[in-house]
Amino acid sequence: MGFNRFNRRLAGFILVMGALAILAAFLWFAGGYLWSGIAAFVFLIVAGRLYHFLGKTNRDLSLFFEGMLNEDSSLNLEKGVAPPGFDELKESLLRLRSAIRKERVHNRFQEQFYAELIGHSGTGLLAYDEQGKVIIANPALLELLELHHLTSVKTLEHRVPEFYQKLQRLKPGKPLLYKFSVNGQVVVLQLRASEFIFGDKHYHLLALQNIKAELEEREVESWQKLFRIMSHEIMNSIAPITSLAQSIGRSLPEEVSEICTQSGIDIERIRNSAGAIEEQGDLMMSFVERYRKLYKIPEPALKPISIEDWLSRFRILYHQEMQQRNIHFNVNVSNGITEFTADDKLISQVVINLLKNAVEAVSEVEHAEINLSVQKGEQETRIVVADNGVGIPEEYADQVFVPFFTTRQGGSGIGLALSRQIVHRHSGTLSFHSIPGMGTTFTVVLPG
Repeated sequence: MGFNRFNRRLAGFILVMGALAILAAFLWFAGGYLWSGIAAFVFLIVAGRLYHFLGKTNRDLSLFFEGMLNEDSSLNLEKGVAPPGFDELKESLLRLRSAIRKERVHNRFQEQFYAELIGHSGTGLLAYDEQGKVIIANPALLELLELHHLTSVKTLEHRVPEFYQKLQRLKPGKPLLYKFSVNGQVVVLQLRASEFIFGDKHYHLLALQNIKAELEEREVESWQKLFRIMSHEIMNSIAPITSLAQSIGRSLPEEVSEICTQSGIDIERIRNSAGAIEEQGDLMMSFVERYRKLYKIPEPALKPISIEDWLSRFRILYHQEMQQRNIHFNVNVSNGITEFTADDKLISQVVINLLKNAVEAVSEVEHAEINLSVQKGEQETRIVVADNGVGIPEEYADQVFVPFFTTRQGGSGIGLALSRQIVHRHSGTLSFHSIPGMGTTFTVVLPG
């Protein structure tokens, strides 16, 4: 309907102009020059109106589309921007504008959603083009690589050269492991790469995931399985030997004793040897029983623990020892914290192990100091044991939690391994930060 009206108006202009042209020509040849001039003048007026009509229509449509392109919502066809006679076109353009606006709102929502998703992802994400220009470098990636910002992949060649070399060797679909140490804390990253084409440009996408926790979990499971098998085999072998030695040493028949005496055999030596075998067997069984703790940790009985009462126990328990060793022992708690949830016995054992190690670490340090503190976050509780001792050498950083590993003479090497498993049972983490010659800080993070 709107186009018909436009066509009728355009046809009207053309007919009027045609009639005026014919009339002007006829009057000219008939000698009516004045009237011919008037007809020609009217022709020019109508032509000007037609030019104005077409020009305004063109400008209005251009203005409308320019407004949509630039997202100018002030242009409204309903307020006269639409050319006259274009009702159907106006309705179509209004629907088009509405659809474009909805699509833009949807696209903006998706952009914000994916930006938030990438920003809050625990996996480090890096996207860059063929020239090495960084398109995406989320906070997790910057934190893992200890960078403040990243605009070019080439920057990694100077800042993190080992990682850059791994990146150059990385192929899509073939993950690599990148292991490094940060302040004495071992970090293991799994690197995965993929490639995609957008438009005529080629892009690379890299994902970095810290798999240290997963590796620790598998390591714990492997050690537990090994301990279980070893304990079973050793106990099954030692028990009958110990029992037999006990029988020989304590209940040797009198007849056998007389025969041994007559034959010149030292019966006391036999009894002593049997006693030695029994004693060594008992020691071996005690040894195995002690290491059974590493795979027989009970399920934590989680209950609210009063922080003040809990910390007071450690003040009392270590007061005399710290004084005798001339160690300044600080016990602190963040303001406003009254309790946390854990298994009291198990988590106390963890702190005892950490304090024991701290005491050993500061044994040869002047002005020795140990700090025990509890800090409460929004969704976690942190128990921190810090000392100003000798620290942990970097070459030992990845062995600290390995069962039986110890640098202390007479140490068993199960304290930290046991502590880590107890914390894992609480769905928490046990980590450390150490600077050789300056001290070590162990941090237990518990949920809730």
